[in-house]
Amino acid sequence: MSWRIHFSEDDLARIQVSPTMGPLAETVLAVGLLRCPQQPRTLLGEWRGQVHLTPGMRPLTALLPPGCHGVDLPTLTGEQATIEQGLQALLDVPREHLLVEMEYTDQRHRLPALAWAMAESGGRPELAEAARAAYQELVRPFWPRIRSYLHAEQATRRRTLAREGPGALLASLQGPRIRWRPPVLEVLRPGHGEMELGGRGIALVPSVFVGKEPSLHENPNDVDEVPRLVLPASDAGGARLWAAPRSRGSALAALVGRNRAAVLQSIADGCSTTELASRAGISLAAASQHAAVLRGAGLIATRRQGGAVLHVLTPLGADLLHAG
Repeated sequence: MSWRIHFSEDDLARIQVSPTMGPLAETVLAVGLLRCPQQPRTLLGEWRGQVHLTPGMRPLTALLPPGCHGVDLPTLTGEQATIEQGLQALLDVPREHLLVEMEYTDQRHRLPALAWAMAESGGRPELAEAARAAYQELVRPFWPRIRSYLHAEQATRRRTLAREGPGALLASLQGPRIRWRPPVLEVLRPGHGEMELGGRGIALVPSVFVGKEPSLHENPNDVDEVPRLVLPASDAGGARLWAAPRSRGSALAALVGRNRAAVLQSIADGCSTTELASRAGISLAAASQHAAVLRGAGLIATRRQGGAVLHVLTPLGADLLHAG
């Protein structure tokens, strides 16, 4: 059983790589993950041990029945950089658009009366407040690290796309649940479907909370919108996303001076340790040491890519660089 996504040459040329759909989308996926009995309890176990669903989230959980992805709120609200933008987008979703998604879900998993009330103007603020409560409990304490990690995932994929082309990027996604058999990308999961992209291309979006199975999102209210394939972020369980934040004071103090400012600038568009050494005119050992300090300060993230590593700026690092 699989979804089969058909790529034309135009579709391959229009592949997009996004860092994240934003904190609201990750919140919705996090709620769905906690309510899905098919997902192993060991998945993100350290995170699960620190969070729980609360009664204040009921208007949101009503739209996300156990055992399914539920109403596709991330597609309806789109990519939103902040939780406030996401909540406003949720309030602004046209009633008829939300009902289309709810009716699709209801055909497979019966939605309770509370869910239908959320489509009405009087219920929408209640839904937004439930989403805010879920964000505060499930995502907010970890969001800076999650965002940095997903930006690093984006940088890795963009690098593959730029250097090796779209075919190599799709081939790099192959695993137990994804197969690239040109010109078709097969996503192995329950159900069967054929998707012709029709020249729209596709957006590849990493997620920490999508679970083990990729999720395909297409907007039934806008046939021209680019579909999104939401993919599990690489090794999110072992990325130290859930540990208590450490003090950055000592690490940031070590950044004072022109040398590390030059190193940070060299990492602006992503680079390996070897490239960093070449750009900054320093030895490999010095480049590795500088990268370790910057990583400890939360200014860069490091991802493994094949036999090398790729360093990219975190949002904090980008802000510091731009401010300088």
